[in-house]
Amino acid sequence: MRELLVLLSLFVFSAFGAQPLVCTNGFTLINNKCLRLFSTPLGHTAAESKCTEYGATLVTVKNAIDNRAISTIAASSVSLLWIGLYCFDNDVTKCLWDDSTGSAEMYNSFASGFPLVDIGKCVYYSTQGSLAGKWLNGNCESDPRAFVCELPATHADNCTYNYNGHCFTLHTERNTFVQAQAICEQECGNLASIHSSNENRYLSSIMSSIMNLSNSSVYIGASWPSSSVFNWLDGSNSDYTNIDQSFGHGGNCALLSNYQPSVVPMGYWFSFPCTAAVPFICKRSAGIKCSGTPPPVTVTPVPSNPSFCNSTLLIAPGVITSPNYPSNYDNNQFCSYHLSTLGSYRVLLHFSAFATEVNFDLVVVYNGESASSSQIGRYSGSLDPFSVVSTGNNMFVTFKTDGSGVAQGFSARFTSFTL
Repeated sequence: MRELLVLLSLFVFSAFGAQPLVCTNGFTLINNKCLRLFSTPLGHTAAESKCTEYGATLVTVKNAIDNRAISTIAASSVSLLWIGLYCFDNDVTKCLWDDSTGSAEMYNSFASGFPLVDIGKCVYYSTQGSLAGKWLNGNCESDPRAFVCELPATHADNCTYNYNGHCFTLHTERNTFVQAQAICEQECGNLASIHSSNENRYLSSIMSSIMNLSNSSVYIGASWPSSSVFNWLDGSNSDYTNIDQSFGHGGNCALLSNYQPSVVPMGYWFSFPCTAAVPFICKRSAGIKCSGTPPPVTVTPVPSNPSFCNSTLLIAPGVITSPNYPSNYDNNQFCSYHLSTLGSYRVLLHFSAFATEVNFDLVVVYNGESASSSQIGRYSGSLDPFSVVSTGNNMFVTFKTDGSGVAQGFSARFTSFTL
């Protein structure tokens, strides 16, 4: 009898826990992913923007099953379509997925002779003929194509914003951090924790859709008692961060920015006083009841902020500084910084602090991949915060000091930017 009760309890638990996966927003579940075909041809940038409207990315392909899934959803309706892969050169290890999961080194289906960035750095998929299932390079903007967007699967729920197994509620009314958390708990959730660039992008897209939240940030569920300690209220691990390293520690709570680039760019996190009354986002599990007592909170150190002087390729977003910043830099130094973005975006570089020896210790910004590219500007002295934007997806920065005179230097944030 005891064994029967155990089996029955396991059955009930499994039936409750193993909820079927579903898709939202007209997406179709294929290979545990939610995919949606858009057959109207667009340039790569416009296609990415369309996916972002749903909190999605252009489709990523991590194995042969994923690759076949594209043919399944495309059927015979389109022959060529964009995927979420961008190549910086002809090495597959330099072809990076738009979802920030890395390169195509572990799996790729490039046609013979590809990748070939001389043709174009964006990647498309062929569904027909001898090249069916193969990937090729194309010009990002001059060759409009159909495309497939990808969302993570979730669980059935009647909530408005259902993403990756969780329901999100955006509260436009303003409350303090403690009040906001209490409201979220009444909804069987917590202030939102964020665990991937895709989830961060999804929440930013929610804020963008609420017009009266323009230039207003929202509470997320983080406790930030010092500049080096950051933890989530729901007890989840701090396995992803998008902290604005150029913004000083100004409070023990965290906001997700909805500001324009001149303040804190959209999608970045920054500290703020917990007593401030601002909008907020709640997060709960989709399709199930409250789970009970949350697990113990994991305290995770905030990552440090290195200079990145003379480092290899830097992919947005990030922060670069002069050596030793905020302390003074040294004499006779030379630094270079190669900044780039995923996909066909531009690079926006915002200098939040700038102080060098005028006319002698120079920062030069180039509109391309190296110092042989055209110059955007040459900067020295004590300057107010300012921004520069590339025309393509690469920017190159140099910093050179002479043999006498030092200053604090600079701190600059680089992000992906679209018009």
